Amino acid sequence: RVRFTVNREARTLILDAPDDLAARFSYLPPEVLPASRRFVLTTDRARMQEAIAESRRSESTWPSTHYLWRLNPVVEWLNDRVLAAFGRFEAPILAGIPGLQPGETVFVCSGLIPNRKSHPLLYDWAAAVYRDGEFVQLVPFGTVVERTGLGRGAMANRGQPVDVAALSALLPDVVERARAHFRERRDQFERAIDIKLEEEVAALDAFRTRRLKRLEPHPDQPRLAAWSRQRNEQERAEIDAIHDEYLQWIEDTMTTERAPWVQVLCALTAVEIANPVA
Repeated sequence: RVRFTVNREARTLILDAPDDLAARFSYLPPEVLPASRRFVLTTDRARMQEAIAESRRSESTWPSTHYLWRLNPVVEWLNDRVLAAFGRFEAPILAGIPGLQPGETVFVCSGLIPNRKSHPLLYDWAAAVYRDGEFVQLVPFGTVVERTGLGRGAMANRGQPVDVAALSALLPDVVERARAHFRERRDQFERAIDIKLEEEVAALDAFRTRRLKRLEPHPDQPRLAAWSRQRNEQERAEIDAIHDEYLQWIEDTMTTERAPWVQVLCALTAVEIANPVA
């Protein structure tokens, strides 16, 4: 278990680093890791400035207080801990989210569409909304954020029970609807990128034509010698090879795969309304 203490008034977190966190600091200067392996972290900038000034006065190599922000190794370690808490084919359920209607469930999905080189060309999030187990609509993730305030402030853990079996039963329908949505997004992306693809191919063909034209003899010049014709044929073959190779690279880079890779990121459930006492 991780031992820590939080002081909200002082905006301070005291954390005893476990072995896996301490190991992350082996790649940093040794003075960054306290000898006691106890971190004092703060989100108060004024206090952090005081800690830096104190370390300079005492000629210490590193402040005794660390600034708690997203690039701090402690925050990166916490993020990895949260991700590792869920195994394959598992996703968190956030129960009791305000802004949702009674009986409403929202599945947040991501869709990734790569090119032929497996590089992502399109990545987006969408949310499938269900009410009492029936599909309602599929909306952008930003719409869910506006309704619920998700990620914009602290949310209490209500300890609300969840019918996991009922949510799991909806997953096949969720995934199929998400796939259809991201396939449509792919088609829109293809139509937009096809224009650029045609421009790139036209520019490549024009470059090839210019290079080949330089190899043609001028009509006023005498007949080329055999060695000169052989050299032109060799250069023509090199130009064709470069053209074909670059054309293949353009097509592999700008052509998307047909099937999107869909992942269910989480499920959101509404706040339960207690039955009024008669």
